Amino acid sequence: MPEFPHEFVVDQDNRYAYVGHYGVQNSGVEGTDGRSVIVIDIRKQEVVHRYDLGEHARPHGINLDAQGRLYVLSEWTGHLLVKENPRAFDQGWDHVTPVGGEKPHLFALTSDGRTAYSMNLKSGDVTVLDPYDPTRTPVSIKTGVKPEGRCLREEAGVLYTSQRISNTVAVVDTKTLQVQRIFPTPEDPCRVYYDSKRNRLVTMNHHGGSFSVFDEATGEMLHEQKTPANPLALCIDDEAAYAYIAIDCEQVQRFNLDTFEVVQTFDTGKEPDVMVILPEGISKHWEVNA
Repeated sequence: MPEFPHEFVVDQDNRYAYVGHYGVQNSGVEGTDGRSVIVIDIRKQEVVHRYDLGEHARPHGINLDAQGRLYVLSEWTGHLLVKENPRAFDQGWDHVTPVGGEKPHLFALTSDGRTAYSMNLKSGDVTVLDPYDPTRTPVSIKTGVKPEGRCLREEAGVLYTSQRISNTVAVVDTKTLQVQRIFPTPEDPCRVYYDSKRNRLVTMNHHGGSFSVFDEATGEMLHEQKTPANPLALCIDDEAAYAYIAIDCEQVQRFNLDTFEVVQTFDTGKEPDVMVILPEGISKHWEVNA
């Protein structure tokens, strides 16, 4: 991989991973070297294609909808790009739509792909847009200073956003596009996740060096746990029994979501971030191709 790949997403049958080549270490670093999406064949463990982004540098947010269409957010130009058939392995983008905010970093997406929610670091808002209709003016929702984390509960009509400078989580009604409530968090909540089994929210508090757990209904903090270094991202397994946290000391920790006991720690490369749990048995493909 080239230096500083960042966010990635894996398709529904776990065949390909699509990786945004961000090109710089973090959002505070200047540079526009990252201008592509790298396609990895997971079974073969090799790069099979690169999609060129042209002027749309610094791809960070990346997602797939339920139909397998690929969405990529350019932090540099403030546009959301759509590839309707990302397995075509050609070039060009089918839709390019401005998000209407300054320095967009991450986004949430409905399953049909018709609504995107862009987290805009510099303008301090969340903008709502239709990736397929650039003529529609994005709607701005002020949530706090430096919104970055996002978690969409589409069935419940709720979007959670975490504000890194305000140290808050905002609860947004996706029908009215109004902030329903805001509650405080520890320092620098860079990510927010929903634990459906326990109706809880979990934030990664990057500079706070911890993760914290909240009751969704009240916003009451139920637990805060220090991590060995700054936490970066979290992944919850399908049974919602365990969560994995990427930590900025070249480690991932797995902990029990009921007791918060750390049950496993393993080493990674530098600055681990986004994670995907692959299905059991997929390693047989690696053994065949080794």
